[in-house]
Amino acid sequence: MDVELQFVAGDPNLTFIFFIALTLLATLGLRFGFYAFRNRQASDLVSEHRLWDFLGVVGLLSVVFAVLGLLEIVTTLTFPFKQALVLAQVLLLAVTMRVLYRSVVPTTGEPHRFTRPLTRAASLAVLTVFVGMLLVGRHPLLVGTLGVSALAFAAAGFSFGRRGAAATRVQGTVVDTLLRHLLPVLLFAALVPAVDLATLVGLDRAIVLHVQVVFVIMTATTLMTATIKLRQNLASL
Repeated sequence: MDVELQFVAGDPNLTFIFFIALTLLATLGLRFGFYAFRNRQASDLVSEHRLWDFLGVVGLLSVVFAVLGLLEIVTTLTFPFKQALVLAQVLLLAVTMRVLYRSVVPTTGEPHRFTRPLTRAASLAVLTVFVGMLLVGRHPLLVGTLGVSALAFAAAGFSFGRRGAAATRVQGTVVDTLLRHLLPVLLFAALVPAVDLATLVGLDRAIVLHVQVVFVIMTATTLMTATIKLRQNLASL
């Protein structure tokens, strides 16, 4: 490994913006994960632990993705698989939406016959993208799987999130607050890998990276507002 500045798409200005965006994401992801961990410690309900675990990992994945991106800028190392970490983050957020939805709209065990296989298939997609990009890099098939999976996970998460937020019994509760503040995180995190689909139809990668860095910044910003809510929830426990 050599320490050497690497310009993103050969553009010093874009490199500077990515450096700031990734630093911001790493910092806010760390704070988000920290408060998720503190909420887990303070919660007396064992049933809530899984929720806080998911959110803690979401913060951790943000940090790892950002750190790998920063290393690509300041060293000669490359980590093409880092986009799979964002995909895993999107999947965990979608699962979190489902957990929150089920907490206010309880169902029988019957739906698990369908949701569990879907969750396994989604996890397999994440693993496939991670291993594939680790071994062969940004192959078009893997980029397509990455982008389509991110959009599918986001759609599923939004479905649960919007239905949960619309439930009368949820209005004004902690669940309502979490749903409303995690939905933007889900949206912008999903758009980070999804925008790569544009390269498959011939759009220049430099243009795609200019758009992608905006979504990285928006993901960090929404994590910040979600962190504030996690901190407020911790203070109320």
